[in-house]
Amino acid sequence: MRIIAAILIIFTFAACSKPDPNPELKDPIYSDLQTKVGAATAALEAEKKKLEGFQKDMEAVVPQTGQIKYAQKRLYESQANITRLEQELEYLKLKVEQRLKTAQSSYKKAYAKKEEWPDPKEYSSYLAEEKLRNAKRSWDVKQRMKDAGVSFDTGIGKAGGGEGGAEGHGGGEKAEGGGH
Repeated sequence: MRIIAAILIIFTFAACSKPDPNPELKDPIYSDLQTKVGAATAALEAEKKKLEGFQKDMEAVVPQTGQIKYAQKRLYESQANITRLEQELEYLKLKVEQRLKTAQSSYKKAYAKKEEWPDPKEYSSYLAEEKLRNAKRSWDVKQRMKDAGVSFDTGIGKAGGGEGGAEGHGGGEKAEGGGH
């Protein structure tokens, strides 16, 4: 019984000392990029099907009814969307290829130094970049204040009209000195 236990322990230590031949499969960034490639491929295929439908609609348009402009617009927008999706898919494929090489090299370095891999700091940095990349690009003060947890009252809709007095915008007293 002791011999079997000793053999099992030796095999477990021997098996653990080999480097992983496919470290990218453990990399959360690589997995996320692969997921994005799949989603972009599905979106591209869906848009191509929509384009086929728009082309059929274009052929079925009755002349001189004004429908042709609307059909041409939908066709043009769909073609532009397909071009954008193809570019995005190509970009994501390049990112996956680059991440594959990066993951393999960083894994080899971490394995040689006996460090933890994948680095959790790198993944948290990646998530922060993605959050910023996908954030709204318009400036909405009310939404930003709400996101920050700050409440504010504009005074709109109140009987007093906000900061000013009941007699007008600037309060009760008028400026002295007359005209201009």
